[in-house]
Amino acid sequence: MIARALALLLFAGVAHAASAPDWVQRAAAEPVPPQPPRTAAVVLSDTTTLSFAPSGEVTTQRRRVVKILTSSGHDYAYGAAMFDDNTKLLTLRGWSIAPSGEVKKLRERDAIETTAASFEIFTDTRMKFLDLPSEVGSVIAYEYETRERPYEPVSVWPFQERIPVLRARFEAHVPAGWQHTVKWMNYASVEPSAGPTWELRNVPAIADEPRMPEDGAVAGRMGVHWNNSRSWNDVATWYQGLAASRLAPTPPVQAKTRELTANGADSIRAIARFAQRDVRYVAVEIGIGGYQPHAAGEIFANRFGDCKDKATLLRTMLKEVGVDSYYVLVHTTRGMVEPTFPSVHAFNHVISAIRIPRERAKGLEGVMEHPRLGTLLLFDPTSTTTPFGQLPQYLQASRGLLVTENGGELIDLPAHAPESSALRRTAKMALDEGGTLRGSVEEVRTGTIASDMRGHLQQLNATERVRYIESSLAYHLAHQTATEVKIENVDEPEQDLVVRYTVAAPGYATRVAGMLLVRPRVLGTKGESAVATAERIYGYVTDGPSLQTDEVEITLPATAALDELPKAVALTTPHVQYASSSTFEKGVLRYSRKYSMKTYAVDRDAIPALNAAFAKISADERASAVFK
Repeated sequence: MIARALALLLFAGVAHAASAPDWVQRAAAEPVPPQPPRTAAVVLSDTTTLSFAPSGEVTTQRRRVVKILTSSGHDYAYGAAMFDDNTKLLTLRGWSIAPSGEVKKLRERDAIETTAASFEIFTDTRMKFLDLPSEVGSVIAYEYETRERPYEPVSVWPFQERIPVLRARFEAHVPAGWQHTVKWMNYASVEPSAGPTWELRNVPAIADEPRMPEDGAVAGRMGVHWNNSRSWNDVATWYQGLAASRLAPTPPVQAKTRELTANGADSIRAIARFAQRDVRYVAVEIGIGGYQPHAAGEIFANRFGDCKDKATLLRTMLKEVGVDSYYVLVHTTRGMVEPTFPSVHAFNHVISAIRIPRERAKGLEGVMEHPRLGTLLLFDPTSTTTPFGQLPQYLQASRGLLVTENGGELIDLPAHAPESSALRRTAKMALDEGGTLRGSVEEVRTGTIASDMRGHLQQLNATERVRYIESSLAYHLAHQTATEVKIENVDEPEQDLVVRYTVAAPGYATRVAGMLLVRPRVLGTKGESAVATAERIYGYVTDGPSLQTDEVEITLPATAALDELPKAVALTTPHVQYASSSTFEKGVLRYSRKYSMKTYAVDRDAIPALNAAFAKISADERASAVFK
């Protein structure tokens, strides 16, 4: 296998002199309208053609032509095709036309074959990749053809991307009598011509904007249901049929369940913790295994599985203690699930909905009330850093498909209150006559804020963790040295993540015209850079709801006499709430503030108000107390 891979790598890129086919030459001859200066490349033509057999088998042909406009456009100088055990790759070839007119061709045997496998994923999905020679002004083209029998009669046409598309075409050849329904997402609908065929001209590039939603949530795409009407209940019924046979317990599973729940332990928490922490994430997805979980007994014996495997073992063990639970299909990018277009392709992740008594819901953010099933706790056993009772931030306020024995429905996943994700920072500092600030700091994190930091820290050894804390201080203090760094509960998501350290910052205070200037806000910035809105297209994505507080004490030299304190600030908007105040008494400068982000996203039209709020916050963070 290694020798074959090396041979592919050595052989890849060997181009053969040739002539380009007519469809490439026609696209290459099309004039390219003026583009913004930083446009790397432009798609001259991208055509997808589907040919359905009465059995439902489909042959897909794709032809794509791209012109390279800048040196960074080489990233688009390729040809690629994905395939697996259910999808046969029939042809792959590519062409490169240099500005001089010279044509070079690559065939399938020139391709590098790769797999989606990594240390944690084994899959039969593979890709063949042609690295086509290019320079500024080159025209790159490729085509491939595949044949497969889809798991559901659905097609999704993603026609918008990070570079402009001058012409996009989607054509289907279907048996007589077939019907279809269409849903356009993030783009104005276009009527088809006979075939049916849809064609678009001058599709703009996805704009590159700070704090924008992920591409998949805003890119234009079209979905088609072929020869049937499809509901979310249909999708859930199909998935339940795949998974039901995998839930049977084995004696070892039953024994472990009894062990976990012995001695009066909280059975739901104990089982959830086991699935979350003791079953490693390793995905083995072959064929239908991309959707169908492995058997619970197999998952337990191996102590590994992917998201749907973890949810399966969790369901089986919970059932042993009389607790019902359900699969919930979700997507890890908020905004990807379109409610009016039911398809299993809308999801890339599986979590669990656990039925709990209503009285147990107190203090749990990831809870919803279902009109028929009662109180459901949404839990992601794949996320090892998220505490029981909460959802990872990327799933909060999103959508999921609840799968039950009798079908299912699309549900809204719970939004979490700001208080569920908190940072409480306290600092006791002293300023010496030379302007050096020294003292101790304690930071206590919960919820998403803790989960995010745990995700970084768990990948580091003890020394690297200390360096991580030290380097993070550089964003707030230009000159500083951190010592005595202590971190608690890195691997305990149910506990607060606590970081303690001492810090020394030379030159923290400055003297101007005989006055001593001291900034009360020592650490942490909440005010973000203003976002230009004149040509902005998309809304603004936040880090999610949170509540962050600072309590700072700075003991000043005995000779310091107060001249002026920063004014207190208080602002409340639909998205942000902020309050701060400074006092000076008995030689101690005290600074207190509270910052709350209340939403996951801000509409484009509301960004100016958000900018104004951040400007006021930033001004407060820069403000100094003045001493004689």
